[in-house]
Amino acid sequence: MAPRETVDFTATALVPGRVRHVFDVLTDWPRQTAWVPATVVARPDGGPFAAVGERFVATTTLGPFVLVDAMEVVSRVEPDPVTGVAGRVGVVKTGDVLGGDVEIVVAPAGSGLVRVEWTERIVVRPRWLARLAALGGPLPGFAGRTAFEAVLRAAADDLRGPS
Repeated sequence: MAPRETVDFTATALVPGRVRHVFDVLTDWPRQTAWVPATVVARPDGGPFAAVGERFVATTTLGPFVLVDAMEVVSRVEPDPVTGVAGRVGVVKTGDVLGGDVEIVVAPAGSGLVRVEWTERIVVRPRWLARLAALGGPLPGFAGRTAFEAVLRAAADDLRGPS
């Protein structure tokens, strides 16, 4: 069996705010619709909210092209501002085109700042499309990091929260 081709990246941001608020906003999946261009994020099955087992779908439409990115929350650690424990959520991509996993870590960074690390390891399917992605070398990962850093900038007002 040939090795899986993946697209890997980590987007980071320092945002003003409270760790708990930033974590709650980032993991309110449908809220991301406001920050991700051409994408609607929905919880179609009415399952658990903000818990392991929660399922959601990000549907991106660019002209005639539609990409459905189905996901499920597989781990969740709530942040604890008192002890400094970072919030972490693990998501697995379960779609026909995109597999892989996502980890979002939200941690205090001092002086009223919160550090966000959004890491994706994307497995592209089918295999011919994965090979096409692999031809881009580091470019797809660079594009992913750049795009998600832009998403985090677009989310900045929501992440900052109430004063």
